[in-house]
Amino acid sequence: MVVDDEKMITTTLSTMFKLMLKENVIVYNDVEQALACKELQNNKVDLIISDFMMPKMNGLEFLKNVREKCPETVTILLTGYADKENAIRSINEIGLYYYLEKPWNNNDLIKVVKNGLEKKELEDVLKGKYKELEVSASEITRLYELLKHDYNKETENTKNLVITLANVIEAKDKYTDGHTRRVGIISRMLGQSLGLAEEKLNALETAGIIHDIGKVGIPESILNKPGKLTYEEFEIIKKHSEIGETIIKPLGSLRECLIPIRSHHEKLNGSGYPDGLKGENITIETRILGIADIFDALYSDRPYRDKLPISSVKEILMNDVNNGCLDEKVVQELFVMIDHGDIEKIFE
Repeated sequence: MVVDDEKMITTTLSTMFKLMLKENVIVYNDVEQALACKELQNNKVDLIISDFMMPKMNGLEFLKNVREKCPETVTILLTGYADKENAIRSINEIGLYYYLEKPWNNNDLIKVVKNGLEKKELEDVLKGKYKELEVSASEITRLYELLKHDYNKETENTKNLVITLANVIEAKDKYTDGHTRRVGIISRMLGQSLGLAEEKLNALETAGIIHDIGKVGIPESILNKPGKLTYEEFEIIKKHSEIGETIIKPLGSLRECLIPIRSHHEKLNGSGYPDGLKGENITIETRILGIADIFDALYSDRPYRDKLPISSVKEILMNDVNNGCLDEKVVQELFVMIDHGDIEKIFE
């Protein structure tokens, strides 16, 4: 847009820009008409060149009004006054892009206008990219909220499932009342002391709570037998870890619990079951769960005996360490927790 009260100037500039820059040009010789035009109302003007001295309103006032309507429009002021102070004030007050004195050099003016249009085009591109980013960010936020909702729902469902499974175990084996929950808590405490990550701690605690779920497949006459088990009966009992793995395997949310559930009776020297694993083939989570399970079994009432004193429990665990069955580091960590009274609180 070219605004000047002299028609000769608006005609000259319009013709030059159309020929040299191949741009669409609109002209006004009245500032009020220019301000009221539909192009400005619809924010369709990329660049405005305005004279300074005009009737009704000077160029600074006009461009200031333009800035309020269309803050992204590039503005250029033409003046016949060599007033540097006024130029600086114009640039500062209304964000003027350029200030040219009359008479101007056509090549300079073309260059200024061309640069101004390129600036506006670049700003429009950046604005478009920014809007795209806003849309993308909004979509990412929406998807994140959906995933978080689904995750929280899945987590809640998993918790409810674990509680249900623990209740199933305890309903089947009356002597395991509280055992699985204590094993879960002790396992988590040991894992935390040994520096396991939060995700692994959660899986370890869950595995502790449901590690005996396979006992639902063992006859109650064997589970609750008050006397010593026969060889055949013990072989049946040993199947519970494999049965437990089979039960849990279809549940994707509990997949991290599969190895500890199957292998919590393995021993470092290969004397455990069901696979006779040795040494490094037994994960740290499995070692922790196995030791927590043994400790709670020794320190709880069983069908064939009362719970053992803590000193006897420690002695049995150390014998297993010395025989190469249990991880000494985990056992020693358990002893530290016992000595600090942390374990006793679980049994209160």
